[in-house]
Amino acid sequence: MDNITHSLVGVALADLASGPTSKSQRPLLVGAGIVAANLPDIDLAYSSITPSPLGYLLHHRGHTHTIVGLVGLAVALVLAYGLFPSVRKMRISGQLRFWLLIAIALASHLALDALNTYGVHPFYPVDGNWYYGDTVFILEPFLWLMLGIAVAAHARSRTARFIAGLPLLVLLCTIASTGAVPLESVAVLLLVGGAFAWLAVRVSPRTRAAVAFLLCGLMVAGLAVTSGAARRATLEALRPAVTGRVVDVVLTPNPSSPLCWSVIAIEQREIHAEYVLWRGTLSLLPQWRSPTTCALHGFFGGRDVRVLGDRRLLLSGEIHQSLHRLRALARDDCWVRAWLRFGRAPVIDGEWISDLRFRERREDNFSRMRLSAREGCPAHVPEWSMPRADLLK
Repeated sequence: MDNITHSLVGVALADLASGPTSKSQRPLLVGAGIVAANLPDIDLAYSSITPSPLGYLLHHRGHTHTIVGLVGLAVALVLAYGLFPSVRKMRISGQLRFWLLIAIALASHLALDALNTYGVHPFYPVDGNWYYGDTVFILEPFLWLMLGIAVAAHARSRTARFIAGLPLLVLLCTIASTGAVPLESVAVLLLVGGAFAWLAVRVSPRTRAAVAFLLCGLMVAGLAVTSGAARRATLEALRPAVTGRVVDVVLTPNPSSPLCWSVIAIEQREIHAEYVLWRGTLSLLPQWRSPTTCALHGFFGGRDVRVLGDRRLLLSGEIHQSLHRLRALARDDCWVRAWLRFGRAPVIDGEWISDLRFRERREDNFSRMRLSAREGCPAHVPEWSMPRADLLK
C-alpha cells in the first residue's frame, strides 16, 4: 500500500494505544506508530546492491517484509526507543502499550501490503513463495477517508480539524477529477465520511480509531468476497476461449468501486508450446455498470475488444508468448532467471521482458528489463520462489 495509508494506520494505532492519562505522550506514540508502520520500506535504502531494475523488483518488499524481518526491525526499535527518557519513565502498563503499538504497527505494514497484486513472501526462509491478496487497489480512497477523519478529529477546534483534513480532501478531489473514482462512489464516500466525521468529534480518540478500523475492515472483507466472485466470473467468462490450463488470475479492483475489476488471466497451452495472457475489465453487474464504464478500463483498455460472459468481461488484450523462449531464457540467462523471481505475468516483447501487471504504457513499466548479453550475473539475488515456475516445468 501507499505510505499515506501506512502512516494513517500508525496514527490510528497510536490513538488506540493511548491511555486515559497519556495525552502528553501522544506525540511520542504517534511518532512511534508512523515510524513502525512505514519502517519495512527501509529496504528501498539498499535496493541498489542489485542492478536496476532487479534491485527494486527483488529487494522492495524483500527481507524487511517477512516475519523474520519484522522481528529484526522490532528489536531495532526497542533498542532505539529504549534510550528515550520519556519511554523509560513510563509505567509498566504504558510501556506495554508502547511496545505493543510498535509490534502491531510493524505487522500492519505486512498485512496491508499483502492485500494487492504486488504480493509478499512473509514466511521466508521457510517458504519463499509469493502470496497475493488481489483484494485492494494500492491507492484506496476509502481507507484514506476513514483513517484521515479519525486523525483530523483529534484537533481541538473546527478550524483546526478543517486544516488537518484539507490535504486529504484535496487528494480525494484530485483522484476523483481524473475519473479513477466514479461519481456514485464519490457520493458514497462523502455520505459515509460525513456520517463518520459527525460521530468522530463526539467520541474519544480510542473509540473513533476503533470505529475507523472497523469500517476499513468491513470494506476489506467485502472486497475479499467480491474478489472471489470476480475470479469465478473471469474463469467462467473465459471458458469458451480457453483451450489450455489457466494457471493464474490477477485481479485489481477499481478504486472505491468493488463491482469493477481489472483482470489478467494466464493460460498455459502446452500442446502449442505457448502461454497466453488475457487482459480485460470485468463488471460483476454488467446490467448496472458496463465494463466500458469502469474507471480503470480507460487507463488500460486497448483497441482489440472482445466481449465474453454475458458482457461481464471486456477483453482488451490477448498476448501469445512462446514457452520455449521463456524456458530457454530462464535456463540460460541468469538475469532473466533473477527477474523471474519477481515476475507474475511475464511478457517478452522483442528485446525486453516486463510484467503485464504494471504496463499502462510500455515505456512506463518499472519492471521492464532489456534482454542483452551482460558480463557476469546480477549480485545479491534473493532466493524468492518464481511466481511462474508453473510455466517453466
